[in-house]
Amino acid sequence: MYALGKQRLVSGAKAMASALIPVCAVVCLVLFVVLGLGACTPDPSAEPTTTSSTARPTVTRPLPGESGPPDSKPGAGPGPFPTSRPASTSVPTSTAFERARRAKEILETCFQGELTFRPPSPMRQGETREFVLHVTLGDPGEGHEKNIPGPNPVQTRAPIVCEEMRADLSGPGMTVERAGNPSGEMLVPEQGVAEWRWWITPKESGRKTMTLQLFATAEDGPDLSLETFREDIQVEIELGYVLNALVKDWAQPLGVTIPVLIGAIGAILVWSRSKRRKAKHAANTTP
Repeated sequence: MYALGKQRLVSGAKAMASALIPVCAVVCLVLFVVLGLGACTPDPSAEPTTTSSTARPTVTRPLPGESGPPDSKPGAGPGPFPTSRPASTSVPTSTAFERARRAKEILETCFQGELTFRPPSPMRQGETREFVLHVTLGDPGEGHEKNIPGPNPVQTRAPIVCEEMRADLSGPGMTVERAGNPSGEMLVPEQGVAEWRWWITPKESGRKTMTLQLFATAEDGPDLSLETFREDIQVEIELGYVLNALVKDWAQPLGVTIPVLIGAIGAILVWSRSKRRKAKHAANTTP
């Protein structure tokens, strides 16, 4: 009995061992697969590691006045500094630079000078009178006022005067003709005066304004005119000159004097005014 029981136990152990071997093999295979995939799957919280280091790209900023690459756009390209095209600025032309340089050279030769003239007011309509202007950089010389014609006192100004100047005179209702150099440009001496002359003829009666201007000019280089002085001169224009010319040309050959002509004109005005008054009175009393 004992031998029979022992034999049955050994047989049962062998049968159980033979049944557990496939089960263990299956369990081992499942563990191998699970563990292998877990080793290959990255952890989301883990940081990636690399075996080789890559240098950080660098971008050089363009210098002032230099533009970036042709295809560069703001915010494009690697690196933290975007490249962009510089804003286009208007560059003055060489002519503008030359004019500015020449104007500076002209003004460096300018100083406070002296200007002298006699106001022509009053004048008569149709009368032609000479207007003279003296300009100097230093001493105009004693007695130069005698060369300025006119009955009025001499007036003096202190404008900015340069080595080469041009004087212009103009006025509405007046004919102004330059005498001498047609361009009006003249070198101003340190001793003595530069003299300009005009012939002025008023064409209308009343108060008129003549404008006197001084310009600094250039001998060479671009044509420049820098205004350094301007003054408006008031001129009272009388109507009597036309009447005097009429009497001189027509009345005197006929033996008519100025008082007789003035009396005749006055009588005509009185007669015309009385006739107009009578006509107005008759119109008011007619039923």
